[in-house]
Amino acid sequence: MRNFLKAFLFFLCWATIALFIHNHALNDDVKNIVNEVNKEQITLTSKKTTPLKKEKDTLQLTIKKEIIPSKKQTTKLNFNDKFITSANNTRVLFPKKFYYFKDSIFNFLNNNSQKEITIKATYLKNELLNNNSNFGYERALYLKRKLIQYGVNPKRINIESKIDQYEYDPEGFYADGITITCNAMANNKIASIENEITNKTLHSSFGNNSFKPDRTLYSYTKEVKNYLRKHPNKKITIIGHTDNLGEEEANNWIGLERAKNVSNYFIKQGINKTIINSTSKGEATPIADNSTKEGRAKNRRIEILIN
Repeated sequence: MRNFLKAFLFFLCWATIALFIHNHALNDDVKNIVNEVNKEQITLTSKKTTPLKKEKDTLQLTIKKEIIPSKKQTTKLNFNDKFITSANNTRVLFPKKFYYFKDSIFNFLNNNSQKEITIKATYLKNELLNNNSNFGYERALYLKRKLIQYGVNPKRINIESKIDQYEYDPEGFYADGITITCNAMANNKIASIENEITNKTLHSSFGNNSFKPDRTLYSYTKEVKNYLRKHPNKKITIIGHTDNLGEEEANNWIGLERAKNVSNYFIKQGINKTIINSTSKGEATPIADNSTKEGRAKNRRIEILIN
């Protein structure tokens, strides 16, 4: 009996030692597995983030390629089509579908209130004009007038000409004589434009009985909204004016209706109606001779004051 107890106790001791060794080995295996999993997670994370960094670097390189080195940061506006110049005159020709360039520039400037564009046109040494001008300047001026008619603020369009050496094709045309670039406006020019925004006179179709908002009003409205973001405490006064045809009382009413039309347009474009006041001076304050058709057209106007 005594021998049996000794054997049983000896068995228990060995079992305990074996169990301890087994658990210790198992813990080491578990630790190794956990470490391997963590390493794998780190590797996967690295693989996910690396492409993002490369994509960002590629985007930055793309942007840099569009910038023309100069004292001030200048960016060339690229179009799918080209402006065509002629050896016979100073007009600029472009395919009918290329009229989209006006809309592109119009929208670009409306969405970038502190930028301006420069139209640069080349000319040959012998393409000089009697008025000390040249084909290049007149070509750039031709495009500027097109953009102004489309509603672009003329103060945000610069024009330049540059003498160059090139050849027209057999039919007398050249397709690389005009470039358009953009850059940030100087502070004094921004101040000058903002001064015009706060003291604006509109003609166009606003002097007619029916109200027809055009691109000039749309562009000006965008400028007003940008200005109000910088000066949120400003108020707007819209004043309607007429010529002297008809009764004075009727002209006062017509002037007020015209002012209200512009006010309603501002509100529809997102300007707070609580800062707008519409009024009329009718025929009382003409700025031109009412005895002429041209003078009456100038007197039929809308004045907008922001203060």
